[in-house]
Amino acid sequence: MNQKTYLKVPFVWEEPKPLIDVPSRLKFKPVSAVGDDILISSVASVMASSLDANHQKKILERDPQQAADMFLKSAREGYSYKDEWWQFGVNEEGEIVGFVLPVIFKGCTKDGLEEGTIYDIGVLPKYRGLGYGNDLLSQGTRVLQELGVWRVFCDTAVNNVLMISIFRRVGYRQYSEPWERPI
Repeated sequence: MNQKTYLKVPFVWEEPKPLIDVPSRLKFKPVSAVGDDILISSVASVMASSLDANHQKKILERDPQQAADMFLKSAREGYSYKDEWWQFGVNEEGEIVGFVLPVIFKGCTKDGLEEGTIYDIGVLPKYRGLGYGNDLLSQGTRVLQELGVWRVFCDTAVNNVLMISIFRRVGYRQYSEPWERPI
């Protein structure tokens, strides 16, 4: 049986660079200070409206809350992170507008430095179109920079034009032509 695939565009943030400026319009709170239930609900909401074929498949296979919970638990399989790295972006009204989940790839050390990625990032649907994706990606990148990574390697679905623009605006470079990834 053939496995279905979809195209993703890879991006890199290569160090060394000065610490990225994170816009100040959002405050960032560790997920652990707010609660895992809020994270699961937030990720489920983002996954349900995601352009990523892998997210769409997970949502079709099970309840969105269960899909999000399983997705988040799978982060421990190929990555390492500390709870305080995973953060919510909170606006002036105290509302959570999105999340960013930076992680370190296991086994990708180079010259004593780790390689990072953004395991997931999402702006809640009602806050989209306001530029919060830039703020969230900047914060996730900053967390990884402060850890001393040698690079941040990410990808996004080829049809996610908005996320492609966010990577470019924040300062990421497209690594190569799009590649096929399993769904």
